[in-house]
Amino acid sequence: MFKHRKRQYLLLLFILLLGLIFAGCQAEENEIDVDMQEDPEQQDSYVQAEGIFIGQIDSQSVEIEESGSLKVFGLDTEVDVSDIKKGSKVTYTYVNKEERPIIQSIEGIDAPEPEIIQGEGRYAGRIGSRSVEIEMAGEHKVFSLDDPVLIDELIEGSIITFSYRESADRPVLLTVEVLEEPAEAENDETLEIEDKGIYIGQIDSQSVEIARSRAFALGDITNIEGIADGSMVAFSYTETVERPTLNYLDAVDSLPEGEILAGILVGQIDSHSVEIEYEQAFIIGEGVNIEEIESGSEIRFTYKEGPARPVLTSVLEP
Repeated sequence: MFKHRKRQYLLLLFILLLGLIFAGCQAEENEIDVDMQEDPEQQDSYVQAEGIFIGQIDSQSVEIEESGSLKVFGLDTEVDVSDIKKGSKVTYTYVNKEERPIIQSIEGIDAPEPEIIQGEGRYAGRIGSRSVEIEMAGEHKVFSLDDPVLIDELIEGSIITFSYRESADRPVLLTVEVLEEPAEAENDETLEIEDKGIYIGQIDSQSVEIARSRAFALGDITNIEGIADGSMVAFSYTETVERPTLNYLDAVDSLPEGEILAGILVGQIDSHSVEIEYEQAFIIGEGVNIEEIESGSEIRFTYKEGPARPVLTSVLEP
């Protein structure tokens, strides 16, 4: 009898021990489940989407138009977007993170065909080796060259029709056709130049002053990095068939005396040219009437270089 009860007691103890062991394992399993739920890395879910690639913001992020809304995405360390063009349709996979979604992979689907635009204007001249300036509807616009050969034989002042496409930097000239060439000048001294500016007023009975903003080729001046945009500068230039070329340029604190001109450096157009705002005196040429033009008026004018200063050949109000 005693032995029988002893066996029952040992069996009960064994069952109780097994229950404790099972409960401990279940608690540990539940604890692991809770830890996994609290671990944000276990929460990542991959999302696939399509959109329009707007562009790279910096080395670690991009902007994509998704369903009509602009969204910023971070880039995973292995993701490369250098070959994806702006405006391309893209498909991509990302995971949602606390700060922002992170793209894990991205691929361009297609790139939009660039729109070819037709234009007409007056060829104003070359700016360095890779760009030119064209006057369109009274405004000067700078174009990059798709092929420099396009303008090798082009004469400044020619009326042209052309095609171009827009780009992130500046429009790119694709084709050029000459409609009308200007009358050839015998030399640079008799070249008639057309420009626009602000009529300042009459200096004396023989001369007037006009404010103008103009692009100049740098010529032999190779370093202007020390001259900040907006600085007062002294300069001299030579008028050429292509465009005026600077012979001298330097920052100054006060207006220089003599024949050296002074103005404000607007800024560098490209590695070969700059824009300067300045006021210049012109001799009133024969037959030019400026009596009805008020100071401060915007004017268009033509002139030729003279032995002392340029000579006006016509003045018109727009």
